[in-house]
Amino acid sequence: MNFKDFLFTAIHSLTINIGRTVLSALGIIIGIASVIALISVGQGAQSKITQNIQNLGSNLIIVTSGNAKVGNVKQGIGTAGTLNQNDLTALESRSNTPDVVAVSPVISKQGQLIYKSQNAVTLIEGVTPAAQVVNDITMSKGSFITEPDIKDNLPVIVLGPTVASELFPNSNPLGKIVTIGNTSFTVIGVTQAKGSSGGGSFNQDNQVAVPITTAQAELFGNIGYSTIIVQAQSAQAMNNATAEVENTLMRVQGITNINQANFNITNQTQILTTLNSITGTFTLLLGGIAGISLIVGGIGIMNIMLVSVTERTREIGLRKAIGAKNSDILYQFLIEAILITVIGGFIGLTIGIFMDYLIATYIIKVPFIISSIAIILSITVSITIGLAFGIFPAYKASRLSPIEALRYE
Repeated sequence: MNFKDFLFTAIHSLTINIGRTVLSALGIIIGIASVIALISVGQGAQSKITQNIQNLGSNLIIVTSGNAKVGNVKQGIGTAGTLNQNDLTALESRSNTPDVVAVSPVISKQGQLIYKSQNAVTLIEGVTPAAQVVNDITMSKGSFITEPDIKDNLPVIVLGPTVASELFPNSNPLGKIVTIGNTSFTVIGVTQAKGSSGGGSFNQDNQVAVPITTAQAELFGNIGYSTIIVQAQSAQAMNNATAEVENTLMRVQGITNINQANFNITNQTQILTTLNSITGTFTLLLGGIAGISLIVGGIGIMNIMLVSVTERTREIGLRKAIGAKNSDILYQFLIEAILITVIGGFIGLTIGIFMDYLIATYIIKVPFIISSIAIILSITVSITIGLAFGIFPAYKASRLSPIEALRYE
């Protein structure tokens, strides 16, 4: 018999017992679908995280002040406000930081904005005009904070689009007056949406900006900067720029050991690397858990094939009696096992892509990505499982004695 004959016979045998064939393939279908869906969704989540970090701006180095203490309990990073004007001036000097192109100080706190009967609790940031460049902010309406606003401590405010929609759902916010505490601010602009990345300082849509001098004079008091955001010339200059920032701040603050510093430095590359590592590990973990069902599916195929050998004992004996070799019987059952896993694999692949689309688009709302690695891996694993779990039943069938097989009832 040639391969075509083996294949035709295998298809005929599988279609005769269609129920048994479907049950055999079910474990593989579920396993492949799960692997495809989970790995692809994980890669979509990873892509979204990367995009959200890049939306903050490009080539950023984030300097945060130390942790404030209440009693002996440390508060969040940046709460101490230990960065000051001397630090800012030193970082702005090109002689100290030649690989830096922009420096943007920030003070921030949560606060409530009120407009008539509407209110929004959001992050309020005191910034300078440099924030627009550093954070790559585009205005959808109006203008951003300007140098005259800083110089004159003007009570003006720029809204993120989420805040604008909450306070002004049916009207143009420009020129309207909102209050924060006892201070009234005139809305001068609304930023263009960048998309949410989970809240806090990483969600520029749900925050507002005021002149940093106004924030110090009217809202937060004359406190130090919670953050200084530095932009390097290029991605290639990130390491040099990070070293320049660290050395400059250590010199200004009169320390020689970085462990004594009351500031923390993180660059965008480090953030992306850490987050990608976490999401990558989580994706592999999910894929590994889903992959267990492939092993279970393979065991199911082996069991069904062993049952099939028992049911077809007389058929095997008859074939051997008319001249079939042991190798012919071996190939026959092996091809049937591989055929089940390959068909199950392609069905599982289709279902997995559909599941990926539904989960990514409608449930967790991340980019819809079809993982080519998961597809190649799943198809390879399907064939491997067919071989691995089909060999024993096929070998058992090939070793049956034709005389005993023909006598079998």
